[in-house]
Amino acid sequence: MCLSESLHLAIDSSFIHTDHLWCTPGSWHGYDYYGPSLYEDLARIAQRGCFDMIFFGDAAETPENFGDGYATPLREGYRWPKHDMMPMIPYMAMAAPNLGFGITTSTTYHHPFHVARLYASLDHVTGGRVAWNAVTSAYKNEAANWGHDVMMPPAERYERAREHLKVVTDLWASVEADAILMDRESGVFADPAKVHLVNHEGKYFKVRGPLPCLPSRQGRPVLIQAGQSEDGMNLAAKYADMQFVSRRTTRSIADHRAHLDALTVQHGRTPRDLGVFWTVRVVAGDTREDAIRKERRFLETLPDNAGLIELSFQFGFDFSKLDGRMKLVDMVDLIRSQRTYWGPFQELLNTEDPNTEIEDLGRRWITERSNFVVGSVKEVADHLEEVHEAGGRNGGIILTKSYAAPGALRDFVELVVPELQRRGLVRKRYTHDTLRGNLNS
Repeated sequence: MCLSESLHLAIDSSFIHTDHLWCTPGSWHGYDYYGPSLYEDLARIAQRGCFDMIFFGDAAETPENFGDGYATPLREGYRWPKHDMMPMIPYMAMAAPNLGFGITTSTTYHHPFHVARLYASLDHVTGGRVAWNAVTSAYKNEAANWGHDVMMPPAERYERAREHLKVVTDLWASVEADAILMDRESGVFADPAKVHLVNHEGKYFKVRGPLPCLPSRQGRPVLIQAGQSEDGMNLAAKYADMQFVSRRTTRSIADHRAHLDALTVQHGRTPRDLGVFWTVRVVAGDTREDAIRKERRFLETLPDNAGLIELSFQFGFDFSKLDGRMKLVDMVDLIRSQRTYWGPFQELLNTEDPNTEIEDLGRRWITERSNFVVGSVKEVADHLEEVHEAGGRNGGIILTKSYAAPGALRDFVELVVPELQRRGLVRKRYTHDTLRGNLNS
């Protein structure tokens, strides 16, 4: 997918209105959360910085994994409310005519025909600038909202996802690019030989096809997959154009890329068929001291239990019930039994002292859950270049959600992007008007 070695830029805007960020200096105070104005402004800022994509994660749930049920997230502003962001995309697409948009829809709870048709249609609305983030959902309350008493086991979620992605990609390919003739003289609108049945009959889905949508200007939506477990890595290696990955160190970034390269070859593809956006939390200042001041102001707005809340919602267990002196290594069986996202916890085990106590981890989790840098413009640019090199110069970085919007994004565009451009790492102007075209340039 990333045929060039440029450093591509994306921004995770999943929960910028919540997750303790609503009261952070530089956040969206004064905007109407229920309307498109904040998101249109974010799109314009990202366009000024020549970003490839704004991304929205999703989980159709109200979290209840910490303390007193859903009272804590509502009281403190954490992952609630969660509007469906898809209706915002046309507004943002008009505000930023080159920017791409990544949207999340679950393979666990949605039908592949609906997904294929919806995303193909939205891709036409935006002129070929949409990406589908295909996720296997692992939140208990989300399962309950879709009518399931218990979550589907991880192995079954990925088995279903493999079939789901096959059906979606087959549907997207069921209409050839030149199927429409519109020959008024002969009266032939489309060539039936270029439109194909799918006739899929599998364990989970039965779909006849063809898809009643035409290929978009970018052919089909870009496909993203974010799983870090072995099943997730294989799913990405077989189907995805891009992967979102949260690795905490450059060593684990390099290891992930090497493993992903081997898997893409096993699935009959080349490593450059699959780019990676590495999550990085960035706090940039004119000087290092300025950046540290910004970081301190951010930390001062956080509740004392913010890290434990985040850990609880990430791994599906109430960390408030644990002895703060409990060690990370003693939690392996507990977390595994939750049937939630194992890949991020495995990364934690690989990059953290196994004897780290939960109380200490909770204090640091908000700021250290992913790769991060706090520093001057030069220090930030040096760090991002190091991440890009560790990832094989095959993708780029996605600014993780722990930032004030639109303030911190504006800081990044005005401070960091010019330095990255000066180094020749990122583009100075768009050369394509589709997401796929920009990712390949």
